Amino acid sequence: MIDVTCALIIQDQKILVAQNNPTSDQAGKWEFPGGKIKPNETAEECIVREIMEELELSVSVSRKLEEVAYDYGRKIIRLIPFICKIEGGEIVLHDHQAIKWLSREELYDLDFSAADRALLNMKSNKDFLMKYFRE
Repeated sequence: MIDVTCALIIQDQKILVAQNNPTSDQAGKWEFPGGKIKPNETAEECIVREIMEELELSVSVSRKLEEVAYDYGRKIIRLIPFICKIEGGEIVLHDHQAIKWLSREELYDLDFSAADRALLNMKSNKDFLMKYFRE
């Protein structure tokens, strides 16, 4: 199983999503940005590093959400999600072809990668996001 982190970056009642490049495993699919945990790296260290590498944003971790395991057939990943806050930087795309800022309602309209869709559909994560946006 491959451990992968992802960031739900929330700002002004919107969540940042990124579209995979045409050459990626999940070409054209939308996802929460992040990446694989390196040896001797914590999940929190990984997500901060990955967001800097992929988007040139400095983020802080606010909360961990419930993990989801997903079997793509050729690989199984454990997706470890974090609610993150932007601390600095301007978005520059290195690993994605596009980004969007979406309201909670719009999240369910996109063609997400299967693991990210499973993460969004997990009851505890869905309930947390609904509560988070009401506050």
